[in-house]
Amino acid sequence: MIELSLALLLHAAPAQFTKVEEAEGVLIESRPVMGSELVELRLTTTTTRSPGSLCDAAFGDGKFDPQEPDLKSRKIISESADERVTYDQIDPPVVSNRDYAVRAKRIRTSEDSCRMTFEAANEVAPSKPSGWVRITKLRGEWKFERNGDGKTQVTYTVFTDPAGSIPTFMIEGNRRKFALKWMKMILSRGKD
Repeated sequence: MIELSLALLLHAAPAQFTKVEEAEGVLIESRPVMGSELVELRLTTTTTRSPGSLCDAAFGDGKFDPQEPDLKSRKIISESADERVTYDQIDPPVVSNRDYAVRAKRIRTSEDSCRMTFEAANEVAPSKPSGWVRITKLRGEWKFERNGDGKTQVTYTVFTDPAGSIPTFMIEGNRRKFALKWMKMILSRGKD
């Protein structure tokens, strides 16, 4: 019985991240996700920007931002000081338009540490427009932690499945490029 329980625990534990590449000072890693052909991505780097300013940049103001990759429109569904639900429509290249609602939460643990989590919240999304594809698998987090040398360790973890009938080989490279764009955008908006 103990052996079966241990086997189940080991099987349920997430796989380890493995290095995919290093690009522009950002380490990009991936790991398989049970039940999906797609992988979860983790991007890490360090910066002189402060954890609080980076966390605020990742949380944003909830308004439409033309600098966000592929964003076509955004509507705030609900909002408080550290939690927001938005409905986004995106216009990715080559494939059909996508939509989703996403819940973002900012968690400040200290002056030197902050997290911002996000996940699909389609239960509060408006009806899907005709001809659009709804993204249902979307989750991740940003972590900003001051390390021993006074720099901030930035970790961005994301899993998203764009849905529809797109072959996996077409998705993975674009997902890495998209995640790297997000990392660079958030880094550029933080303050020292």
